[in-house]
Amino acid sequence: MEIPHETRIRSIMQILHSLSAIDRSRAVRVSDIARLAGMRVEDVVDAVNKLRVLGYVNVEGDYVHLTQSAIIKLSSIYC
Repeated sequence: MEIPHETRIRSIMQILHSLSAIDRSRAVRVSDIARLAGMRVEDVVDAVNKLRVLGYVNVEGDYVHLTQSAIIKLSSIYC
């Protein structure tokens, strides 16, 4: 059973937030996100690309971290 795209995006955002991936020094590898989320790397790459276009993540090589916009959005959800 395939995970819906919105669920993948939410899961990736939650993982990055939980791991405090808030800057380059705390960035997380795509393969680690896939392992933690139980997803295929290709699905994570697709979701990360969407999040990048939306301005919620920065991608540097194989590493991903949240942007300030994402941190503010996630903080408003959890507070």
